[in-house]
Amino acid sequence: MAAFLASAALILCAIDGGVLDALPTPPPEIEADASSSPPVPIYTVWDRLAACESTSRWHVNTGNGYYGGVQQDMLFWRRYGGLEFAARPDLASREEQIVIAERGLAVQGWGAWPVCSRRLGLR
Repeated sequence: MAAFLASAALILCAIDGGVLDALPTPPPEIEADASSSPPVPIYTVWDRLAACESTSRWHVNTGNGYYGGVQQDMLFWRRYGGLEFAARPDLASREEQIVIAERGLAVQGWGAWPVCSRRLGLR
């Protein structure tokens, strides 16, 4: 897992104008005590996708019809139950946006994020 997380920092994501920026270094894993399950990484594939889609701005609304960290449109948000959390993705928490993204992923696959999922090697 540590090797995967370390390699995530090396993945490059092209941003407008062809400028390449390295993704941020992932935060450390959550400490686990003896009675809990194994540590869960804080930095996930969704954080990598958000770094590419919105430069990790989970509450962004740029006016382009896509909202939040992984740039969900309102049809996607409504279709997969986002209204149970907030009126728009950018008004929901990172965790709530991920819940909806995972529901959409289960139906649509990574093609719901065609450019960044390809750049990140997810499809």
